[in-house]
Amino acid sequence: MFSARRILAARGVYGCMVGVMAVDGDRPLDERERRLATNEALFRDINEEIQTVAFRLGGDDEHVYEFLCECANAECDLRLPVSLDEYERVRANPVRFAVAPGHALPEIEDVIEQQAGYDVVEKRGEAARLVAGLDPRAR
Repeated sequence: MFSARRILAARGVYGCMVGVMAVDGDRPLDERERRLATNEALFRDINEEIQTVAFRLGGDDEHVYEFLCECANAECDLRLPVSLDEYERVRANPVRFAVAPGHALPEIEDVIEQQAGYDVVEKRGEAARLVAGLDPRAR
C-alpha cells in the first residue's frame, strides 16, 4: 500500500521546517503550519509525475486519472478522480491544490471550489508564499 510517510521521509521532507519571514503584516507561519504546507507541496510534486507519465503514455485530456489528495496529512492515501484538463486547471495557479472533501486546513487555506470527488483549496498569506516557492514549475 502507498505510504506517504515513507515517501516524505525518503525525500527528507517529512517534518522539514522551511524558514519564511512575514511580509506585509501577515502572521508568520508556525512550525506545524510550515510542515503541513510543505507536505502538501510534496503531494503536488508526486501528482506532477503522474501527469507527466499520463502525457507520455498518450493519455487524453478527458480521461479520469487517480491523483493523490494534496492535503497536508502525510498519512492520507486517498485518490481523487481528476482528468488531465481539470488537474491542469487547478495547477495553473501555484497556490491551489486538489484535496478530498473535508481535508482543507482553514488556518492556512480556503476552499474556493467544490467538484465531484474533490475540492480546490487556495493557500493564503505566508502559506501561499511558501508553496509558490516550492512549486516544481517555478524551478
